[in-house]
Amino acid sequence: VDYYDYYLMHAQDRHIYEKFKKCHAYEIGKKLKEEGKIKHLGISFHDSADVLDLILSEQPDIEVVQIQFNYIDYLNSGVQSKAVYEVCRKYNKPVIVMEPIKGGSLVNLPEAAKKVWDDLNQDCSYAGYALRFCASHEGIFKVLSGIGTMDQLVDNIKTMKDMKPFTAEEYEAVNQVRDILNSLGGIPCTSCRYCTEVCPMQISIPDLFGCFNGKKIFNDWNAGYYYSVHTKTGGTPEQCLQCGQCESVCPQHLNIIELLQE
Repeated sequence: VDYYDYYLMHAQDRHIYEKFKKCHAYEIGKKLKEEGKIKHLGISFHDSADVLDLILSEQPDIEVVQIQFNYIDYLNSGVQSKAVYEVCRKYNKPVIVMEPIKGGSLVNLPEAAKKVWDDLNQDCSYAGYALRFCASHEGIFKVLSGIGTMDQLVDNIKTMKDMKPFTAEEYEAVNQVRDILNSLGGIPCTSCRYCTEVCPMQISIPDLFGCFNGKKIFNDWNAGYYYSVHTKTGGTPEQCLQCGQCESVCPQHLNIIELLQE
């Protein structure tokens, strides 16, 4: 290609941002934009709201920010979706949403949560509610949804082609669903897989966390089967060396060593 429409500085957090500054990455990005190779310069971000505030104050050339944003992480103290989004609004930066359905978790809901949506008696899927929650917020520029089937693609297009903003009733419903999910516990892993790239024991950490959540939150009878699948080709939690490399690269800042023990 001759140019990129959007070029994002990847996975900015407090430490990676310092590395990018030392490498003069932002100056290079600005130069590439001046040369016409980049139309819009942006970042993807994984950290607390105060760090994003610092970055945007120091880098006024940033034009767009990609953040993790969904209704379960909206008030999560680790992800800080709401607070991070509000920083984007403070600086008037368009927002690209990643993880709007939280890796499929907001589709594979427990029965109590499904009932809340079903009681609304609307022609909207569980994924549709998750996408519309994001798109209903002012300043949301794009919502990125991972899909695995043609039916999911059709449903996404149907939802967004004639996107109807959330009503007061739907915001109340999402609060109920959030409360139900938060009451169930679980590990807030988004399967970015940075941890697996550095694990010396090749432990498939996100997959094992997914099995754990499936069993604990969604009562997934298949969780035990998948646990055995993921430990056949990789290490088991018991084999963790507690080296900490996984925790150093986790965008969610999870206590992975402790969670593996659990």
